[in-house]
Amino acid sequence: MNTKLREEVKDEDKWNLELIYENIDLYNKDYDKLEKLLPILEEDSKKLLESSKDFAKYYEDASEFVRLIDKMFTYAHCKKDEDTANSVYQELYDKAVLLYTKFSEINSSIDPKIIREDENKIREYIEKEDSLKPFKHEIESILRQKKHSLSEEEEKIIAAFTPVFQSSDNAYSYLTNADMKFKNIIDENGKEQEFDENAYSKYIRSTSRDVRINAFRNLYDGYKSLENTITSLYSSILNYDSINAKLRGYSSSIESYLDNKNISVKLYENLIKSVHSNLPNLYRYFDIKREMLGLDKFHLYDGYASTVKELDKKYSFEEAKELVLDALKVYGEEYTNKLKEAFDNRWIDKYPNKNKRGGAYSTGSYDTVPYVLLNYTEEYNDVSTLAHELGHSMHTYFSCKNQPFATHDYVIFLAEIASTTNELILNDYMLKKVKTKEEKLAILNEKLDLFKGTIYRQTMFAEFEKNAHDYVDNGGVVTSDYLNNMYYDLNKKYFGDNVVVDEEIKYEWLRIPHFYTPFYVYQYATSLSIACYVAKNILEKTPGFKEKYLELLKSGGKDYPLELLKIIDISLDDTKVFDSANEMFNKTLEEFIEIYKK
Repeated sequence: MNTKLREEVKDEDKWNLELIYENIDLYNKDYDKLEKLLPILEEDSKKLLESSKDFAKYYEDASEFVRLIDKMFTYAHCKKDEDTANSVYQELYDKAVLLYTKFSEINSSIDPKIIREDENKIREYIEKEDSLKPFKHEIESILRQKKHSLSEEEEKIIAAFTPVFQSSDNAYSYLTNADMKFKNIIDENGKEQEFDENAYSKYIRSTSRDVRINAFRNLYDGYKSLENTITSLYSSILNYDSINAKLRGYSSSIESYLDNKNISVKLYENLIKSVHSNLPNLYRYFDIKREMLGLDKFHLYDGYASTVKELDKKYSFEEAKELVLDALKVYGEEYTNKLKEAFDNRWIDKYPNKNKRGGAYSTGSYDTVPYVLLNYTEEYNDVSTLAHELGHSMHTYFSCKNQPFATHDYVIFLAEIASTTNELILNDYMLKKVKTKEEKLAILNEKLDLFKGTIYRQTMFAEFEKNAHDYVDNGGVVTSDYLNNMYYDLNKKYFGDNVVVDEEIKYEWLRIPHFYTPFYVYQYATSLSIACYVAKNILEKTPGFKEKYLELLKSGGKDYPLELLKIIDISLDDTKVFDSANEMFNKTLEEFIEIYKK
């Protein structure tokens, strides 16, 4: 079937961006308004600390700017993504980027000024001006960094050199996305095919073991050829983080990153500790995969081979809509009514069209609805993706409707909870709905793969990051041998004695771009762990829990994430939540094995 042009897609299958701007003239009117606001903001910033009214005026004007630019960004990037070949919308997006860059240059001076000022004076300003009350948490978060700030001149020097120190991220991206070359591969039909990262994702799942082996070796031979260059790039990240942490009085690189959100290193360590204690469950998962594949030895290149028949049933979008609505009605009427509104009022861009951006996401701003981009092709995975993205959208909707603009935006640490909880609830619903053994195994297998890829794999990445940073913090000199061997040993630990940990896997760390955004990946594992706790309590109808969960969704970013989690009775001071998630994995595995053995 030919992919439709954008203009051939029915209106009811497209998101309604005219709710934001009916035409480009209205967009440009807001652009002109913000252009005129920039010099006012620059003047505001110079007088920031002269009085409480000047202080409040900057926050009010900056908030007005950000609120409007967020609305413009939502419109521009959605229009750009629905047809990436349309230069008109690319220009609109670029214009918004230019405006925001100019604002960022002005705003970059604000935090240092607040940090250097007397704290009592700042707090007096907040108490004196009612308009500053919504910004109290934001300002208090800035003041928390005071003990880790340097003098004005020192901060200027670090700021000046930071782009140089952190340029390794861009260099890595160019190196691996543009410059790296791989050998061609022979496919299942004996034909030679070009090979890259995208091809690897396809061939590592092949039913032919020879194809899987060649894909595995091809990929890591390519990265091995650049190991010294990539080690040098990553080493610069490690050294920058270590130097920056020491200059600012942190005890470690990891503490300097987590402290920004008031998260303790103990939480990170609890995640790793819990996963370690539950690794035997993961080993059983690999054992059953080996048995189902009929292999004497299970190698790492066998890990993505399918052991169950994929669901071949096609789900129309209308069917997906009904499944999602029925599964998520456990949240109650308030949540479900908003889901219906998302479907009925065209919040969702459903199907692929020519030049449309791939994948799926949820996006929106304080003054727009939360839109969802899909590329729906009627597979079961598309149904799950729909539930996932609507989880983000509902979180955004409830946050925006119940918080002032200053505290509506929730942090990444919390972002994946609402979406992944929806996935788990849909999975439970579908498991009860399907009839055949093959369907049940497919649904359970999807859940097992979610755990394997998110809790176990991302925690292994998180442990690698911590080990590498700790090594440099303690005076170690990073070499490719050190990183390769450390990563290989982690694989041995996480896969167990019954899996052949192939030598090539030592180069896998070279292909993980998330390592250039340090201490980010642990949040995936943490969010899924919390989502397991939420889904369990929602499905078991724990008295009062549904209401507490909706309260969390409505809380935005009004407090630090660990404080907000207390709303749903979660404390991450120990391993209980993480252990509970691992128990869910074990229970799912037991059910999978029982059905398979029948």
